[in-house]
Amino acid sequence: MNQHRILRVSAIAALGLLITAGHAVSQTAKDLVGAWTLVTADAFGANPKGVVIFSADGRMAAMLMRADLPRYASNNRGQGTAAENKATVDGMISYFGTYSLNGKELTFHIDGSSFPNWIGADQKRTNVTLIGDELKWTQPTPSAGGPPLTAVWKRAK
Repeated sequence: MNQHRILRVSAIAALGLLITAGHAVSQTAKDLVGAWTLVTADAFGANPKGVVIFSADGRMAAMLMRADLPRYASNNRGQGTAAENKATVDGMISYFGTYSLNGKELTFHIDGSSFPNWIGADQKRTNVTLIGDELKWTQPTPSAGGPPLTAVWKRAK
């Protein structure tokens, strides 16, 4: 009896793991709908700020930025110094367009971006996982170059 109970508990635990693993792999675009806040993104420093919003009709918008962007001395973004402008460009990106999810690959079709080279292009995010309120992906070709980066998002409440 005791051995039978152990087998039954083990089978239930294994089923739970399969369901959890299956959910991480079989997410759909509907699972992304809503607002997500940025937790980590390698290129944006220790405490990055950001949001990505996915609508039910396939639209999206994202903004990622360093928390430590310097303020402009002139208090006028049109009169920033070369150093201030460079810090802004290096420390943030925004983009919007449409999205689709195919397995573990998320594709953004970019309609507008603070990085003009992305406009009209598709941007891929790979290794997409969604477990509970955590969304994670890899950006294989960051706009600032360098190695692939990982972004972790938490569902906004």
